[in-house]
Amino acid sequence: MTRPTAGAKLFLLAAAVLLASRSIAASEPAPPFRGVFFNPQTNADPNFPWLLHYGDCREEVRAALRELVDTLQVNLVAVFILIPNTLKDPPHGNESGQALEAWANMAFLDHVAAFVDDCHAAGLSVAFDLADNRWIPHRVDATRHLGQPGNPWWPVADETPWDEAASWYRQIIEYVESHAAHPEAIAFWCMGGNYQWGGAEPVLWDNDSLPEVKAHTERFVKHVWPVFRAAGRRPKAAPYALPIFSNNAYWMAKSPKERLGAFLNLKQWLVDDLALPPDYWPMTTYPFCDPAPDGVHYLREIIAILGEENAGRILSTDLKGPGHAHELRDSILNVGDASGPDMLQWHFDQCMAHGFAGWWVWAYQDAGKEVSGVRARDGAWKQDLVGVIRQSVP
Repeated sequence: MTRPTAGAKLFLLAAAVLLASRSIAASEPAPPFRGVFFNPQTNADPNFPWLLHYGDCREEVRAALRELVDTLQVNLVAVFILIPNTLKDPPHGNESGQALEAWANMAFLDHVAAFVDDCHAAGLSVAFDLADNRWIPHRVDATRHLGQPGNPWWPVADETPWDEAASWYRQIIEYVESHAAHPEAIAFWCMGGNYQWGGAEPVLWDNDSLPEVKAHTERFVKHVWPVFRAAGRRPKAAPYALPIFSNNAYWMAKSPKERLGAFLNLKQWLVDDLALPPDYWPMTTYPFCDPAPDGVHYLREIIAILGEENAGRILSTDLKGPGHAHELRDSILNVGDASGPDMLQWHFDQCMAHGFAGWWVWAYQDAGKEVSGVRARDGAWKQDLVGVIRQSVP
């Protein structure tokens, strides 16, 4: 048998490395994703946030994951990772170039990695929305910025917050992927966060009264996205975008195109300017918006902005069922007497008709005064919602 030459050995080594780098991608669950925002109400004390205290509630959560699959037959859970939970000292964020161990709550990151493996064991994928509140410098909108001097929870954004944020996103992704036994269970990472609300969609639309917000957000996206996209090996989702259906005086004076400013801006920055498209385009979706009462087919318009060829990369998220009346009341949308199952069925039909990559529903469980869960606070399943979700499974 002929021995391989040195050149052949190098070729074989390179091929092995390439195959290894693709091994995770090859095992990815195929869309469509069908899931819920996962917010289990555990008995741990304290029980919020549950991932911060995963050592106290892990068995409860594992059981909830199994019951979720058995009852709803979904294949995805969406989970927020808020920056304060990742910090040793929440009001003091990481610094650019600082070693992970110097600033991170390592126990929390190990909890996240363990949860990834628990999702894998239950037959689920998990989508992580990494939420950093430092999208714009504090001085730009000082009174409304979540991170305030003296705030015991959220870090304050300096003049170049994109430097620290890029390091934070990258280090979190790389640590969790390298410490989970089954990183292939991570469906995707999303570059999230909101400077006013923390775990919410970023402010990607234009603001006539404070144009600096958009200018600094664009700088943030263009600085952070290349680092975020290159981190780890799992798919990357663009920041969550949402159409604005508010019926207040400001937005009623705006055109439908301006209501879709988040999509227009994000596509311009990621695709046209950076030439770095995401693996997925997640969007917060509202019922009966296609067509809306103003005659505009908003989902069709969003697809046109992102490109017809990308419809299969769009994820319809934060789906509204019961418990969302307060979000829809002050909008241009006409929900009428539609029931929770009616609204969810509308969403599922739209995803199927447009060939979207999938969806997730808000939320898994009622929490406090919120009654938007598929499951009640006491654990009882809401059978009308269970039925419509199960019927959506191919």
